[in-house]
Amino acid sequence: MQKINHILNYFEEYTGVVSLIFTSLLVFAQVVLRYVFNYSLSWSEEVARYLIVWFVFIGSSIAVREKAHATMDALVTYLPDKGKKIFSMIANLISIVFCIFLIWSGSGIVSSVIEFGSVTPSTGMPMYIPYLALPVGATLMMIRFLQLAVQDVKSLRSVNQTIIPPIEEAPKL
Repeated sequence: MQKINHILNYFEEYTGVVSLIFTSLLVFAQVVLRYVFNYSLSWSEEVARYLIVWFVFIGSSIAVREKAHATMDALVTYLPDKGKKIFSMIANLISIVFCIFLIWSGSGIVSSVIEFGSVTPSTGMPMYIPYLALPVGATLMMIRFLQLAVQDVKSLRSVNQTIIPPIEEAPKL
C-alpha cells in the first residue's frame, strides 16, 4: 500500500507541476509573441486550456490527499472525537459515490468522443485526451477518499478501544 501511495503521490505532484509550468511558459510566450513581435501561436490557447483542465483534476486529487477541500464544519467542530470521525466517514462515503458517478459519466463522454472521432480545432489532437481528465481525476480522487475512509475506520476503532479512566474527585476540605 505504501508503494502504491508513493507512486500516486509522484504521479500527481509531477504531472501537476509539469502542466502548470508548461502552461505558464506557454501563456508567457504567447503574450510576448503577440505584443512584442505581433505574431501569435494558433494552438497555444487551446493547449493551455487543456493543460489547466488536467491540472485542476490532478490538483483535486492532491487536495483530497492533503484534506484541503472546502468543508462546512460549523456543527462538526462541537462534536466529540467519535462524532467527528463518524461525520468524516459519512462525508468520505458520499464523496466516493460522487467520484463513482464522475467516473461513470466521464467514461461515457470519453467513449462518445472516441466513437465520433472528434479532434481539437487548432492542434488536431483527439478530443478524448482532454476529456480523459474527468475519469482519471475522479479515479485518483476516489482512491484518495478510500484511503481517508480507511484511516477514519482505523482511528474510530482506536477511539472505541481507548478506556477513559474515571475522573477522581477533588478531596473535600
